[in-house]
Amino acid sequence: MAEKSVKQNTNKLVKASARYLHISPRKMRLVTNLVKNRNVSDALVQLQHLDKKASGMVIKLLRSAVANAKNNFSLDPEKLIVKSITTDQGPVLKRYFPRARGSAFIIRRKLCHVNVILEEQRQVKPKSSRLALFKQAEKQEAAEAEPKAAVQEKLPKEEAKKTKTFKTEEQAKQSRVQQKRRLFNRKGGE
Repeated sequence: MAEKSVKQNTNKLVKASARYLHISPRKMRLVTNLVKNRNVSDALVQLQHLDKKASGMVIKLLRSAVANAKNNFSLDPEKLIVKSITTDQGPVLKRYFPRARGSAFIIRRKLCHVNVILEEQRQVKPKSSRLALFKQAEKQEAAEAEPKAAVQEKLPKEEAKKTKTFKTEEQAKQSRVQQKRRLFNRKGGE
């Protein structure tokens, strides 16, 4: 019988929960789905710029989880990622609203519970800035453009002149008028 090599998860998990939050689970999930599998610092920045009531609640919860990790497990807050964040239905408070002819309408105020699990990332990849990525793309484009420039120099001057055609002002105006006719035709089939 072959022995199984079982990989044990050595990463420490930090849990935090917020219960009986006065917001429906459906509205809370809109916010919690944004921060799944993100770095905690990125998630907090994302939530701070979000204009929803639930974002403030999730920010408090994430900060609580980070404090748990720092104080109870001595983990580095920069290395934490949101492994999972779940939103569950809580109890429903029933309230009554008066309606016509003495009847009442039941208002269901839904509550929710949110549970978050943070995990310590062993190796944090250095985050490359967008500017660095943009510069790399420019270098690649410049490298591709150089061979094209060399090919164009080999073309005879006459052929190069033939490839460039300029429209006169009348031709440009006429093409605009034709385009307008196509777009704003009263008897267009579609």
